[in-house]
Amino acid sequence: MRKAMRCLFDVGSNQVALLIAAAIFAALALATGRTFLTPENLENVTRQVSLDAPVVFGETIVLIAGGLDLAVGATMAMAAILAIGFQGWGATIATFVALGFGFAVGAANGLLVTRARIIPFIATLGTMSVARGVMLTYTHQQPLSGAIESFAFWGAGSLGPVPAPLIVALLLAAALSVCLRYTRFGRNLYAIGGNREAAYLAGISVNRRLFAAFVASGVLSALGGVLLASRLNSATVQLGNDTPLLALSAALIGGASLFGGRGTIGGALLGVLALGMLANGLDLLGVETYHQIAIRAAILILVVGADALLGNLAKRRSAGVGAVSLT
Repeated sequence: MRKAMRCLFDVGSNQVALLIAAAIFAALALATGRTFLTPENLENVTRQVSLDAPVVFGETIVLIAGGLDLAVGATMAMAAILAIGFQGWGATIATFVALGFGFAVGAANGLLVTRARIIPFIATLGTMSVARGVMLTYTHQQPLSGAIESFAFWGAGSLGPVPAPLIVALLLAAALSVCLRYTRFGRNLYAIGGNREAAYLAGISVNRRLFAAFVASGVLSALGGVLLASRLNSATVQLGNDTPLLALSAALIGGASLFGGRGTIGGALLGVLALGMLANGLDLLGVETYHQIAIRAAILILVVGADALLGNLAKRRSAGVGAVSLT
């Protein structure tokens, strides 16, 4: 447990994400006249961030391996609908059906990328559209309401003063941090994302590891959907529309890269915390929803641009070192 906490809260590797989160916190505390700092509002922020965190963790894992998953929002939304729609069979079966759907979407993405050799952007865009179509067909575009009151605990309940989904998110983050940092599987993902050909030549099963990364993203996205359904005790087809934007932005703010080979779960947690605080603060300041979407899109463009700039600089440095060594 100590090892898990140490790698999760490794400040040295997450300095940029920590500074961004701290700056947003301070700015909102000043701009909202301390409304942002009320216990009720901070609990609301914490709860919402905890619901989004599993999806961001999944996106981060795929990015580390050099992939991309645009289907996280549709997977989360359909999982939420299944978690509500199958409650006639009991909450446990409904949860497993929802997680099974996430596994199926992740496996489909993994096979399309590793076997069919389709680039992740196109493969996951396709599965996103299929999942949305299945969702609209299943619900007939009608909202679903939950029938099991105890199911609402994991999203809306608390253990003392601590929101239940926060406990789930922190335990999940600790376990994933240990997996990525201290296991062969995690180290292999970084190697694949850093240089896929070199990883293959080193004897790493690239396709299997990349397939597993997409499966993990699908299951974690479905878990986020289950927690969201628990919070609302209902589900609608509007869920998850901007989740890919959120997941990518949070993962990149947390230190992941579109070029692969970088990122941490602790950084992803800080990234989703920063964006969660920003969304809450904009609501408190009365900013219109469509303006908020534009702001989040601008943030994504900025972090992607910064990531591309850093990637190009790293390539130039590597080329310079290579040129020096050859002379």
